[in-house]
Amino acid sequence: MGNYDSRKVLIEPPSACWLLPLVLTLAMATLAVGQVRAEPQAPGNRWPTCSANAAMQRLSFVHVSDIHARYNPEPNSETPVGRIRGYYEAVKRENTYTVFTNGGDDYEKGSVAEELSGGQSTREIVKALGFDVRTLGNHDFAWGLEEVLQYGDDPRAVVLSANSRLADRSGDKAKSDQQPWTDYAELQVGCVKIGFFGLTARPYDGTGRQHDGPIYSEVPALVSDYDHIGIARRIIAEHRAAVDLLVLVSHLGITDDILMAMATDGIDLILGGHSHTVLDKAIRVKGTRIVHAGANADHIGRIDLDYDLGTRRIAASDYRLVRNRTGLIPADAGVDRAVAGFLHRYGAEMDEIVATVTKDRSRLEIAGLAALAAASLPGVDAAFVNPASVWRDQWRGPLTRQNLFDTFKVEREPAGTNGTSSLYLMRVKGGDLIRARRALRDFLYYGPQESIAADASYTIAVHKAQATRQDYFFGRTISLVPPQPAAELWQTVAAFARERGRLGLTLDGEVKPRLIGDTQRLFAGAGLQRVPVEALQPPL
Repeated sequence: MGNYDSRKVLIEPPSACWLLPLVLTLAMATLAVGQVRAEPQAPGNRWPTCSANAAMQRLSFVHVSDIHARYNPEPNSETPVGRIRGYYEAVKRENTYTVFTNGGDDYEKGSVAEELSGGQSTREIVKALGFDVRTLGNHDFAWGLEEVLQYGDDPRAVVLSANSRLADRSGDKAKSDQQPWTDYAELQVGCVKIGFFGLTARPYDGTGRQHDGPIYSEVPALVSDYDHIGIARRIIAEHRAAVDLLVLVSHLGITDDILMAMATDGIDLILGGHSHTVLDKAIRVKGTRIVHAGANADHIGRIDLDYDLGTRRIAASDYRLVRNRTGLIPADAGVDRAVAGFLHRYGAEMDEIVATVTKDRSRLEIAGLAALAAASLPGVDAAFVNPASVWRDQWRGPLTRQNLFDTFKVEREPAGTNGTSSLYLMRVKGGDLIRARRALRDFLYYGPQESIAADASYTIAVHKAQATRQDYFFGRTISLVPPQPAAELWQTVAAFARERGRLGLTLDGEVKPRLIGDTQRLFAGAGLQRVPVEALQPPL
């Protein structure tokens, strides 16, 4: 591969012997299989036709997953996604029978442009990448059903999810004929007919736990089935005999992919995602090869299959994991230009310097500043911020909106709602404010301390989980009225920082840390700078 920083390794049997006891369990299980629709799609004459004299055909798969909106330009104007496309183009020049695949989770936790555009920037950039096949991931449902429908309507790629479908139900606005993704598709790549299907992981609730319920509780027309193995067995039974190879583009995670290979016969290749696993060697379980290439556009996977056209079997295979770094992979200029064009709409906001930090600050210190910012919301008397909501330390110097978003990333769980770290306002009695301080003793707190009146009312800012699961965190409901969503945490800190800047203050200037009790740290400054209501964008 020339100058590419890649490792070429042979596919080896797995060392996952710990899974062997599960074989008997899976073999004994009787799995209910849901209805699977087969709607083969073909993207036209994308690959050369079959050569009548060919005895062997090499198939190359260039695979990524869990890009998570990592498309901002780097200092040299290259983008990580431009290099992904550039690598695909380089492999295709080497082997025209190359298939470009994506294991899902293109949205969230990357460019702040996605936040500013309500998901549109990610949708447009993914389509500009020009995949052949891609599968829906759980994060791809983040911005609601309407965005998913637009995201799945890809003029080039076959978009897959065999376990999520739109059903026609009386009174529902969403109908099955609006569904842009399919369960299964067949592509003729030269002499080899390949069947593809995709599976999507179970959704997450507001506490980061997976569940078997609907993706959107308010959209019953979107029906999901999490009997992944049963669905795979049904597809194998219906389609395996009609194709030369069967490929699962999976968004289930490495453990479930291994279990899938153990529990089924007939899947030749699993191109995986979801667990952010980086495999420098492909795993082989029975007759199935499994590939995972990590997340955040850090790596690209390539697997070559030499297919014997006489025996109709895979004769040999080869896997490479490639680091996605400038200088190692040529970027595709067309994709980089497309990204620059999309981001130009939001560039002024993305790069706006909203604050200055006077010294390097730890995650705990930044959480303290966030608590101070949350307490500055209109009408708020006290605020609690979980240090786990801060994703990184903050270096001294100017901070842009993108910098702050990198520090306070947003994950919309459940899908279609505001982020898990977003702030809610609750009206509580003083006695319950004291209760909250005890219950959230590991959180950063800003508010009254010794002068809390038990019978007085206070407005407190807490995260989404504490507001929506009060029985779990506080032992009972403590809010006097239903909690109200206020703003995403990163937006709150940005608005607070901007207000301090307007007054000629740095974000952390004149703010000194001190300990409260054994574990809490707060920042007590020379008074709060209240955030204007109009400075905050409303959450979903």
